[in-house]
Order: sequence, then C-alpha cells, then structure tokens
Amino acid sequence: MNEQFDICIIGAGVIGLAIAERLSRSYNKILVAEKEAFFGQHVSSRNSEVIHSGFYYPQNSLKAKLCVEGNKMIYDFARKYSINHKKCGKLIVDNAIDSKKLNILKKNAEKNGLSEIQILNQDESKRIESRVKCKNSLWIPSSGIIDSHGLMAKLENISISRNVSIIYNTRLTSINKTSSDYQLQFNNKDDIINSKIVINSAGLWSDHISSMIGIDKYKIEYYKGDYYKSRNLRNLSCLIYPLPSVKSLGVHAVLSLNGEVSFGPNIYKVDKIDYKIDDRYKTDYLSIINNYLDVDKDDIYEDFSGIRPKIKFDGKFNDFIIQNEYKKGYRNFINLIGLDSPGLTSCLAIAKYVKSIINEC
Repeated sequence: MNEQFDICIIGAGVIGLAIAERLSRSYNKILVAEKEAFFGQHVSSRNSEVIHSGFYYPQNSLKAKLCVEGNKMIYDFARKYSINHKKCGKLIVDNAIDSKKLNILKKNAEKNGLSEIQILNQDESKRIESRVKCKNSLWIPSSGIIDSHGLMAKLENISISRNVSIIYNTRLTSINKTSSDYQLQFNNKDDIINSKIVINSAGLWSDHISSMIGIDKYKIEYYKGDYYKSRNLRNLSCLIYPLPSVKSLGVHAVLSLNGEVSFGPNIYKVDKIDYKIDDRYKTDYLSIINNYLDVDKDDIYEDFSGIRPKIKFDGKFNDFIIQNEYKKGYRNFINLIGLDSPGLTSCLAIAKYVKSIINEC
C-alpha cells in the first residue's frame, strides 16, 4: 500500500466513523485505519448507550454545545435509517427535602438550551416511573437510548458506499510531516500512505498518536467503570440517575432496548486496559442504587466494564479537546483528545465541527 489520500482518520470508533461519513460528502479519497479487527471495540461499545441531553456540562463548553446539537442530530439520523432507539427521558433524583441542587442543574440545563425540563415532587416522579425512590427529581424528556452497534454499522455502510476505504487490523506505527502532507506507516511494514489531512480519533490511544507527530502535551488517564445487570428488574419507563459529580454522571439505571436493566458505571483510575470485573464494588453499588430503587444484593451480577479516556484529572471539569494543530506547526493535523461521555451522543455534531476546522489557519 503506497497511496495518496485527502484524509486519513485514525480510529474506527463511533466518532471516527461519524467523521468519515460527514467528510465523504465533500472529499473523495478518505482512509479510515483501525488497529482492531472490527469497529468500535473499546469506548464506543462499552458504555451505557445513552443519548444524553447536555444538562450538566458548563455553558459554552464543547461538551455542552456538541451534546445538545448531537442529541437532535442522532435522533434524526436514527429515524431516517431505522436504527433502534427509544426516547424514554431521564429522572435525576434527589432525596433531600428541598431541591436546591436540582434547581441549579435546571438553570444550567436551560442555559445550555434544553427545554421542557421540570422539577417534579415524589408523586409526580412516580407517575413517570412507579418504582423510583426520591423526594424530588429533575425530568429531562430529551434523553434516550440507542443501539450503538447499529449506529456504527450504518455509518460504516454509508461511508463505504461513498468509496471511503476502511481497513482493519491496521496499526499506525509512525507519522512524519513532509513539506506538503503527512506520511503514515502502518504495521511496521512497507504499508505507507500520504495524506493531506490527518484526524486523530484514536480514543484510548489518542495521546500516543499525537505524540508520534511531536505533540506530547496531552496526557490521557484511564478511568474504568463496571456494570451490573439485574436478574429480575425489567422495563423501567425511563433512565434514572443520581445527582452528578465533577468526574461522572454517577451509577445510574441503564436501560436496554429489550427491557433489561443494568446499573453503572462507577469510576476508578486504572493503569492499563483490562476489561475484567469482579465483586469488589458490589456493596458500594447496592448502597448507591438503593437510594433510588429497591434492589436486592442477590439480584445483580457482573455484566461488563468500560474504560474512559480522560485528560489528566486536576479536580476541574475536563472538556473535549478537538483542535487543528496549525498553531504548533501541524496544519490539518486534527487532534481529538479525551472524548469520553457524551461522545456517543455528540458523534454527528463532532463530525460537523471537525469539518468546520479543517483548513483553518
């Protein structure tokens, strides 16, 4: 392989595929290179499959803007292509007698552009989901769930139909900037291509890809989250969340499109990518879950785990980093770093944003 491309996208997760689909409307020679044997093997498939609303992120952050825009875009895309999804809404619960924290969240949500959100009392909350336990809740009707695999399959299919080349089992080993473009080598062999534009959408490895070109200021930390599935609880009417923290939205009730209910994820730092889970956090899970639903310890069992790529945590809010690195001398090398939640919800809006920053200088 020794070809010239207009664009090379590193990573075939949901964001990389969304970018390929968007750019294939305007560019002819696009390559997506993925080191795994299939798309979306890490962050994109090991998550809650929630369509988020954008209520919680700071106003004018990329996460807020791209989540709110992406929420509408992903529902429109799912309806257009018959991707299985459900707009079920979300209750954020609080067991305090007053609702000061919920009022703060509501005001932030409204600043971010959300509408039709309401603070509900206990009786009103139970009319939406009779099994919920709370004194008050914040009702957000725009949240939902989606088949992330179906979404990725459709993005891949559309991209291929427009002659995007998607190659799997292809690991990037080096990038070199030339006078006019970038030279990329794969699999430590003679698999070399040249591309005018490089988009780093490598998820858990995005900081490593960035450092290959000499931009090593970004440091990813791995935060793991486990999921437990319920044996008996089924068919909740909506998503149920505790009050969020700076680090995460918290251990919530996760709905499947087939009616199954799981709980997760928690969040704890790890040093390597390992998806094994065990019972060590089960007691903590039950304590959190039982604040908003009655669940017996024998009812939940280990399901799966996921790992989130977060910018090195300093106790403050970490926004998405989506940047054309021309200021560092790398025009049209576009970094996407720390794209954890709400990356799935935002994927189509992220793709639109990436297109807008190509060729900026």
